[in-house]
Amino acid sequence: MEGKVAIAAMGPDKGAEFSRHFATAPYFLIYDPASKEVEAVENKAREMPAGRGAAAAQLLMDKGVKAVVVEHIGPRPFNMLKEAGIKVYPGPEISVEQILEALDKGQMAAPLEAPTESLGSGEGCGC
Repeated sequence: MEGKVAIAAMGPDKGAEFSRHFATAPYFLIYDPASKEVEAVENKAREMPAGRGAAAAQLLMDKGVKAVVVEHIGPRPFNMLKEAGIKVYPGPEISVEQILEALDKGQMAAPLEAPTESLGSGEGCGC
């Protein structure tokens, strides 16, 4: 996988648990496979009353990521990312560190073709 990869995470470091929901993930850990560096970015959009998913997608687009790893993502953020050429990969229920290992070994599943949730089904809508 080429380019930076954002992983939805519950905390700001590699030992954090994977966050299942895109819009409400407390952090995104942005991994650069070339340098092996990880940047923790707080997802301040998660506290918004509406539009969290779109704001989180814009945050990652602004950070220049090429892929996102998450389990649940709604239609609006999914389509924003897809239109920007950012691939969305399904996330296993493992730690961020294990996801980083899978990225390095080229063991990620194929990118998602559609959102994993319908409108209004996430935590407060807009996963």
